[in-house]
Amino acid sequence: MKHKYFYLFLISVFSFQQVSSQACPDNSFIIPVIPEEVLFVFDLPGPPCGSRPGAIVIDGSAYILGNCDTFSSRYQLASGSGVIDSNSYSVTYGSSTCDYTNGILGIDDIFYINNKTIQLSPNPIKNASVLNINFALNMSAKINVYSLDGKLVLRDQLNNSKFKDINISSLSNGIYLLRLETDNASITKKFIIQN
Repeated sequence: MKHKYFYLFLISVFSFQQVSSQACPDNSFIIPVIPEEVLFVFDLPGPPCGSRPGAIVIDGSAYILGNCDTFSSRYQLASGSGVIDSNSYSVTYGSSTCDYTNGILGIDDIFYINNKTIQLSPNPIKNASVLNINFALNMSAKINVYSLDGKLVLRDQLNNSKFKDINISSLSNGIYLLRLETDNASITKKFIIQN
């Protein structure tokens, strides 16, 4: 009987260690807002949000998981003074220690992150007249919607925001391309209307 409890104990310990073991995210950026935030971005789809750490530690400061999606995790400062040197820092991420350099968020980084994390919803659009666009970070861009034959059918603007609702009631059923353009780059995503 004692052996059964011992084996159950060993199984639970090894199971817990396997679940808490985390691979370091590919990229990390410090977002200088109040309270400070840390954004992790995965080059490929990351692990399910439920298996990512609920809290991380950087330079003795604790951060709590806020937003999570397929390609990113965003942590908010909960206690401590924050990252001491955003050019070089180590993160306790689950049971792993991850080292990052040049973690200051630049314009190209914002665009890279938003390209990975952009969400169009609903898609396909059924019985709705609004397309919602969501990003991980604020950005400004021109918004153009094209039909598949290349005709510009709708124009709008995104002004330093993480989301935008676009009225698509004037568009008929079909497949469209949404193009977001800044001075340096563009993102193109497909959406479908099936009203």
